[in-house]
Amino acid sequence: MKRPWKPHYPKHTGPLPERAVLERGVARELLTTWEITKDKALVDRHLAAVDKVYGQGAEQRIRQHMREVARDERCG
Repeated sequence: MKRPWKPHYPKHTGPLPERAVLERGVARELLTTWEITKDKALVDRHLAAVDKVYGQGAEQRIRQHMREVARDERCG
């Protein structure tokens, strides 16, 4: 019996390219939240939860993205 056709997708073994895009989006969202509410505890709670979603070290990477967004993309 012939086996059913199954498409072959090469396994991606490198870093996920969309992770940086998603983390930068979270950074923009949290930076906007902080600019509006000035509630550091709220932003810290959200950052504490991102390690579960984006992997180990995500909090530091997102904080760096927040700095870059504030410096390069925001006026002031």
